[in-house]
Amino acid sequence: MTPLEGREMDDRRSRYVIDWGHLIFLAAIGAWVLWYLLDAISASLNIHNLLLVAPLAVVALCLCLAILPQCFRRAGEFEAEPSAPDAHGASALGSTSLRKLAPVGGLVVALGLYVSLLSFIGFDVATWLFVLATMLICGERRWLPLVLYPLLVSLVLIGAFRVLLPYPMYTLVI
Repeated sequence: MTPLEGREMDDRRSRYVIDWGHLIFLAAIGAWVLWYLLDAISASLNIHNLLLVAPLAVVALCLCLAILPQCFRRAGEFEAEPSAPDAHGASALGSTSLRKLAPVGGLVVALGLYVSLLSFIGFDVATWLFVLATMLICGERRWLPLVLYPLLVSLVLIGAFRVLLPYPMYTLVI
């Protein structure tokens, strides 16, 4: 390898590629969350009004900061090869993307059922069912986590909401 080739390799390794689409989307989310938080603070500094907004906004902004480095990558690090079209002219990505979207649809349906059932079966049972369904949709099959984790999440959420919120919450069992 000549010194010139080595320098070109070093230059290529030290250059970064910016994924502008994701960076702009992430910046838009961060800006919206920050605007919403500042608007809520300007409307009222009462702790009961900011009880859920402020911590969730801080978590959302921290998640944006955690995702930010993924918008930058070294040049040539993840050069993807385009998939070759099959006999019908469609790429292999098209057939697997529907299969990958099925769990997302299942999660959307589970969330809709969760919100719809809250007032009928109670916050405790609805939360337990939602967490259980989510774990099953995401592929968990071990019985111990399927039994313990939904119960633990339900107990922690109900306990936290009872401490934080001044009005009673409808629960069936707890």
